[in-house]
Amino acid sequence: MHVYAVSDLHGCLDLYKQIKEFIQPEDKVYVLGDCGDRGPQSWETIKAVYEDPQFIYLKGNHEDMLVKSIDEWLYEDQHLHGYDYRILCHNGGEQTFKGWKNGPERNKWFRKIQALPTKEVYVNTQGQKVILSHAGLSPEGENDFAWGEDLLWDREHFYEPWTGADDMIVVHGHTPFVYMVDAYDVEKPQCEEMPEDEPIHAVWYCEHHKVCIDAGAVFTGQTILLDLDTFEEHYFYVKE
Repeated sequence: MHVYAVSDLHGCLDLYKQIKEFIQPEDKVYVLGDCGDRGPQSWETIKAVYEDPQFIYLKGNHEDMLVKSIDEWLYEDQHLHGYDYRILCHNGGEQTFKGWKNGPERNKWFRKIQALPTKEVYVNTQGQKVILSHAGLSPEGENDFAWGEDLLWDREHFYEPWTGADDMIVVHGHTPFVYMVDAYDVEKPQCEEMPEDEPIHAVWYCEHHKVCIDAGAVFTGQTILLDLDTFEEHYFYVKE
């Protein structure tokens, strides 16, 4: 059995399908949010991931924006779109909202997405505590999560020193790796599986206690599947 993590598929359903073909029936995949918006099959990707029993779906900031937009539309004025909907559209979510609105059982889907967890902890085969969330965080000592921690949007923790336990690893998405590379001046290693002019990799930082696995799928056509026991990276790529 393998346990993996992937993040920020952003409507790239073909990448989900490739991962599904790659994993074995006993494997599990933590999906660290942002399955919809921006990409060509946003609502379809959200549904596929949610309905797949091998995938453990965590909420990202884009799922949160969708929920707020739906809540605004359902309980305020269904003839008008307000602030939350405009924010969603500004972030590439118009087609996602339409997919929800025009699909069957939309109230059930609203409740499902609303109830998505924002965090999980996996203890790997090396005995390390792997802390999973969309945006990442800075744990303190043995505490996995601080009360009120922003697990959907926060990037301030990038610049904070490591104060967590030695056996903790924080795995997150939210920020495409090219921005992490710019922020930390990390060299872009070449990957044998990818074209040489399109490098892709996870970004380890904070004394090797944090790793960002957002490959910017909707812009690069690439994603990273990270093995949470060995931290081996598997790469998937679509041209369109």
